[in-house]
Amino acid sequence: MIKEALLFFARLRRTPTNFPNPYALNHFLHHLLRFNCGDLSLKLLIHFISTGYTPHLSSCNSIISLFCKLGNLSSAHCFLNLMPAFGCSPDIVSYNSLIDGYCRSPNIVGACSIVNWIRGGGNVKPDLVTFNILFNGFCKVRMEKEAFLYLGLMWKCWVPNVITCSIFIDMFCKMGSLDMGLKTFRDMSRNEILPNLVVFSSLIDGYCKVGNVEIAFQLYDEMSKSSLSPNVVTYTALIDGLCKQGMLERADSLFSKMLRDGVEPNSAVYTSMIDGQFKKGNVDDALKYFSEMRDKGIRLDVAAYGAVISGLCNRGRLDKAIVIKEDMMKHGSKLDKMIFTTLIDAHFKAGNLVAALNEYKELLAKGFEPDVVTISTLIDGLCKHGHLSEAKSYFSKEEANEISYTVLIDGMCKEGNLHEVEKLCREMSEAGFCLDKYVYTSWIAALCKQGNLVDAFRLKKKMIREGITLDLLTYTSLIFGLADKGLMIEAKQIFDDMLRSGITPDLAVYDIMIRGYAKQDDTVSVSCLHDEIRKRGLLMKGNVNEERMQFMMTECI
Repeated sequence: MIKEALLFFARLRRTPTNFPNPYALNHFLHHLLRFNCGDLSLKLLIHFISTGYTPHLSSCNSIISLFCKLGNLSSAHCFLNLMPAFGCSPDIVSYNSLIDGYCRSPNIVGACSIVNWIRGGGNVKPDLVTFNILFNGFCKVRMEKEAFLYLGLMWKCWVPNVITCSIFIDMFCKMGSLDMGLKTFRDMSRNEILPNLVVFSSLIDGYCKVGNVEIAFQLYDEMSKSSLSPNVVTYTALIDGLCKQGMLERADSLFSKMLRDGVEPNSAVYTSMIDGQFKKGNVDDALKYFSEMRDKGIRLDVAAYGAVISGLCNRGRLDKAIVIKEDMMKHGSKLDKMIFTTLIDAHFKAGNLVAALNEYKELLAKGFEPDVVTISTLIDGLCKHGHLSEAKSYFSKEEANEISYTVLIDGMCKEGNLHEVEKLCREMSEAGFCLDKYVYTSWIAALCKQGNLVDAFRLKKKMIREGITLDLLTYTSLIFGLADKGLMIEAKQIFDDMLRSGITPDLAVYDIMIRGYAKQDDTVSVSCLHDEIRKRGLLMKGNVNEERMQFMMTECI
């Protein structure tokens, strides 16, 4: 078809005195645009206009649309204003193209100005498409109030159609107002507006994102009854929702159905499957999906590589993650900040301090500006390796968030620098951040280690006053502090408080209690605790825990 268009224009050049038929010219100009020959179509139209030719209105509208897609709104506006000069009066399609350009830029104020201007007078009046374009623009930038304001204006002359409803449902879902989205969906049926695939997919995606896959599948069933076939977007939402809920068998089954239905999975579907398999600990299955992507020629984007690298690092396969990183770079894919941060964290956890810092240097060399997540990872890793002074050098009060403060406070607690801890906690509160259970627990553990039980229990009371629930580590720290001072009656009271709060003790807290009783030669209490451990199933014959308990019992005797 492009060849026919070029032959048509070549014939016109050989007969410059004859003006082309406007419909024929318009037909071939649109073909050029369809084949991404926008520059050529623009030059040809300008050439004919300059010779006194009056083009078809659709040809002019296509040029306005072209300028808008290129982001050249000033040229689009100028061209629209010049249209009357060469015999074409702009219609509502002309203005809609311009409004759409402004909404995409996004210059919503400019789009509203055009709508208000055409509403104010003249022969051209906004139609339903005008309002839908504007609603879509509002929803993309989360201007909900303005969307409802113009919805009221639209009702004066137009009734919403399926496009209007789909835009608002999508907005509600992205806002997390799923009840409103579902209500709008039910209202569509009452108003005899048939929902389309976009409506169903938006709602399904919304419910999957909040973890309510059952309602998502009810909508999926409704969609099937409406004779609508799910597309890759629908399947992606459902599979991702199932994977995030750990329902891998259902996800696998749906993935197979997707293939049977002839819907080609994209990178997003595979990434969800890979991520889900890694989170379940199925490393081989995750890598199988990754290899399948490559075999099928599906583009391995940064999200897919990121899921694999993160999954491998979380499963202790740093060596394989490094190989995947090298493969990614070899194939020309650019690493993002999140991948670097994941590898920095993995190197620290593997004890590779130098490798972690080298990853950070590479991140900087690639031109990335480290964000608070990267810096927090760096501070945490350095603190855990005993490089507290170096960790503090990366801390910035102006850019810090709760995580940055928490990891630095934890590092200082482990160093026993409690004066600095108190100062930093005060600074954290003054910055508007709330001290959470992790900060309090680190602080309590450090105080108990130093034998300062008065301040430790003062912090415990403060936690309770602030509505913060004590966890196993908090109770373990307090029990350790009491047992270390030989206060076993008080330690037992805290142990019982922990049980009453519904927290299941682990072997570590039993270890502390047993050692405390052993120092007082209380063999009866030691024996009772040993029986409890067995009843709770913390010991399995032949496992490491039993060997540890045997050692503990030998020491106590």
